[in-house]
Amino acid sequence: MGNNDAGIAGRTVDGPAAWTDEAVLDETGRRHHRAVDRVVRILDLVVAVPDGMTLTELARELGAPVSSVQKLADGLVATGYLAEAHRRFTLGPAVFSLTHRAASRPPVLSVRHADLERLRAETGASAILAVRVGAESVYMDWASTDEAFSFRISMQSRAHVTETAVGRVLLAHLGPEERRRIVAAHLPAEETVRMLDRLAGIRESGYELGFSGARLPEARAIAVPVVEGGVTVAAVSLTNHRSEVSDRALTAHRRLLRAEAERWAQR
Repeated sequence: MGNNDAGIAGRTVDGPAAWTDEAVLDETGRRHHRAVDRVVRILDLVVAVPDGMTLTELARELGAPVSSVQKLADGLVATGYLAEAHRRFTLGPAVFSLTHRAASRPPVLSVRHADLERLRAETGASAILAVRVGAESVYMDWASTDEAFSFRISMQSRAHVTETAVGRVLLAHLGPEERRRIVAAHLPAEETVRMLDRLAGIRESGYELGFSGARLPEARAIAVPVVEGGVTVAAVSLTNHRSEVSDRALTAHRRLLRAEAERWAQR
């Protein structure tokens, strides 16, 4: 389990900076709260491990005292958002009740899991659907070509928007002020200029081609925006985690994805 899925300015997933008493202003202008960040991180962790995690494992991943994590875990069990058996914590029934009630209004209406499975079957690449949460891209669904790749995604489903192809597509379609603020808060000045130029290219071309950062260092991805009602609500990528993928294959993937995105926009 890695510690690379943070990336919000002034806040790391692990370590002292994440757990100061003061709320931290992130790159989007929203303030983080220590307890809320911990609760979200706990849920993100246990959902990725089918047989659950122990209190010690959770505390280690959060970089927080066991006593503090115990209080949060007890509260989550009491409210049904965690379940505990044999000293291991898993998702509780309240999570599934909440998702069931929210099923009628998902964040992305036009892209279905069957669409991702079909893209995977046609291309031999993993198809990934992501949305933006603050300054992070979050993988909502995927159809993976192999179990190891799927496991890596499930363990680290968040990344800073500058670090992945889907994230850069989402970032490129924000308003200029918010886009500049997020980039400048995360990158040095020279890299900020280069990133803003890259984002302009994404808006002009309608797609992104690139590597997907430290989390998947060998992966090359093509990503396009998902537009609903004239607004970019998500991004979809075809991710090739074999470095020998040809430029010809990537071009074919780009054409296929753009055609699919146009079809989704009409749903």
